[in-house]
Amino acid sequence: MKVQIEAEGGSSTAESRERLLEAAGQLMAERGTTDISLSEIAARSGVNSALVKYYFGNKAGMLMALLRRRLGQGMADLQQLLKMDTSPQDKLRIHISGMVNTYYQYPYVNRLMHELANEPSGDYGKQIAEEISLPVAKAQRAILEEGRAKGIFREVDPLVFYFMIVGACDQLFHSRHQARHVFGLEEINDDLKRRYVSELCNNLIRGISADPRAN
Repeated sequence: MKVQIEAEGGSSTAESRERLLEAAGQLMAERGTTDISLSEIAARSGVNSALVKYYFGNKAGMLMALLRRRLGQGMADLQQLLKMDTSPQDKLRIHISGMVNTYYQYPYVNRLMHELANEPSGDYGKQIAEEISLPVAKAQRAILEEGRAKGIFREVDPLVFYFMIVGACDQLFHSRHQARHVFGLEEINDDLKRRYVSELCNNLIRGISADPRAN
């Protein structure tokens, strides 16, 4: 069966799998939605849609694999960030910049996490929490506690902080249509992304600083 399916696709297992993942990501990024069909993914990738079940189990399994692909390096970088010999303020700036850059490159990832977490099967909610959400929340807590111990940050509720940061980092890219209609913004470019990161970091760090006059 494996040989037959691969022969129909005309490519190796690794290549076909990669093409399916890339096609799904491209379609979601272009359309600003996670609502894409297997037939659309197959047409874009040039790979038989039957291979989705063969490689990933189902469509949700494929999207979970794509989510791991898009966020895997960022999760590894986050653990390295905690070990860096730099200030808690700089760690937050690097963390926030990294999250915004991820949403800039892949504006669908946060919506995709919500969609998969709410899958009727319930298979993916725990995986997303354990592999993505929990490590991010723990890293943020560690940075906040370090800043608090050094007298740099005031006491901050890590739960509120987590949802505030995730929401702020995603909102600019999730609200592209509002940005167009309210501000006449046709695209979110690199310059706007940098300004957004700078303003977000400055306001956030000032807001949680033990000395409100600090930057």
